[in-house]
Amino acid sequence: HQPGHEGATASGPRVSRTVLLLGLTSLFTDVASEMVVTVLPLYLVYVGQFSPVAFGFIDGLQRGAAALVGLASGFAGDRFRRHKEVAATGYGLSAVVKLGLATAGTALSAISALVLVDRIGKGIRTAPRDAMISLSTPKEELGAAFGVHRALDTTGAMLGPLLAFGLLTAAPQRYDAIWVVSFCFAIMGVAVITLLVRDVRAPVAEPIS
Repeated sequence: HQPGHEGATASGPRVSRTVLLLGLTSLFTDVASEMVVTVLPLYLVYVGQFSPVAFGFIDGLQRGAAALVGLASGFAGDRFRRHKEVAATGYGLSAVVKLGLATAGTALSAISALVLVDRIGKGIRTAPRDAMISLSTPKEELGAAFGVHRALDTTGAMLGPLLAFGLLTAAPQRYDAIWVVSFCFAIMGVAVITLLVRDVRAPVAEPIS
């Protein structure tokens, strides 16, 4: 096995513990994120009475901010060999945002700042998380590893909207309940990567003599 890889067998691909735990982290985080993303337009338009321009500004932040920090986070994880710490920071930022929404009201400045921080958190965590998956998996089994992770990630993205609209059906206009429940799921994701995932580091290349 290559250094840092875990979970491979001669009989066929077996997804490593690290990949499964990172998949669970993404599942919980995506439940939280999609709960917010799904109902945020309703909240902004019908509760906050946002204008089309203000709503477009928030939507633009949601779609574009993550790309601004993705490269930097990947570099930081590689440079300091701290992929887990960088990824956990990104997940933690996104979790704090969910709690912030419960107290922010409908002020444009507060909502904008929280959405920006959430997208920055997403940008921070993606590259080092993927690096951890690669480092814990033999190269011939990377397809299976990323496939399992993506399946868990997508499951969370599917459950989030269902849970959000289920809560709104049971308690109409109680957006605060959605923010609190999403925060609980986000904290579960942070707990998994912080407490259960072992840091996987690339071997240091020996200098060429």
